[in-house]
Amino acid sequence: MSKESKANDLLNYFNVGNHQELMEYIRDNPDDIKVIELKELLTLFDIDFDSEVDKDE
Repeated sequence: MSKESKANDLLNYFNVGNHQELMEYIRDNPDDIKVIELKELLTLFDIDFDSEVDKDE
């Protein structure tokens, strides 16, 4: 499976068309079970999604 295909799978899972929409979805839906699960997975890699988003704003 290619890297692009995996990225598209993630976008499809969240029903969004691009990475910007994904970021907006995550920000706008903090109580969504998919968002919670993604954030939990990211913590396994020492990535704090909320602080990463704050850096970009």
